Parts: sequence; C-alpha cells; structure tokens
Amino acid sequence: METSLLIIHALLAVVLIIIVLIQRAEGGALGIGGGSDGMSPRGSADILTRTTAIVAVLFVITSISLTVLSLKSSDRTLNFEDTGVEQTNEDLIEDLPELPQLD
Repeated sequence: METSLLIIHALLAVVLIIIVLIQRAEGGALGIGGGSDGMSPRGSADILTRTTAIVAVLFVITSISLTVLSLKSSDRTLNFEDTGVEQTNEDLIEDLPELPQLD
C-alpha cells in the first residue's frame, strides 16, 4: 500500500511540474500552453488552471496519506503535549547563568 501510494505521489509530482511549466504566464515559463487548436487562449488557461488545482490537491492528499501510513507503521504518534522532559521551576532557575556584578 505504501509503495503504491509513493509511486502515485512521485507521478503526481512530475505531472504537476509539467502542467505548471506548460502554462503561459507573464513572468516566464515555457509558454507552450497556447496553440492553434481552435480553443481560445483563455479557455486553455482555464483548463490548465483547473488541472493544476486538481493535481495539487491530489498531491497534498497523497502527502498527508504517506505521513499517516508512516506514523502507523512505525508506532510513532503526533503528540505535542508530552515532550519527555520534566523540569521544575527550581531546576530551570539553577540552570540560568549568573548575572554580572556592577562595582
């Protein structure tokens, strides 16, 4: 399961890179998104924008799924409340450096 999800994740990353590079933008890119296929430039931009959004959402979903699978397979949890270090206020005060004395 994890291997197949990882392969899908890698393919989505490659597809996302290609779709972003195909888009025509003011700032650069490859600019090969527009052609003389009868569609208006705005129509092809809308299709590419929707495709980019869909692939990006799928990429995020596979990223989160891989994280959850990794945590389940290694018996780790995402617990931020218990840091494993218990210090009292007295220990913290003892660890502070001494202040310089003014003469």
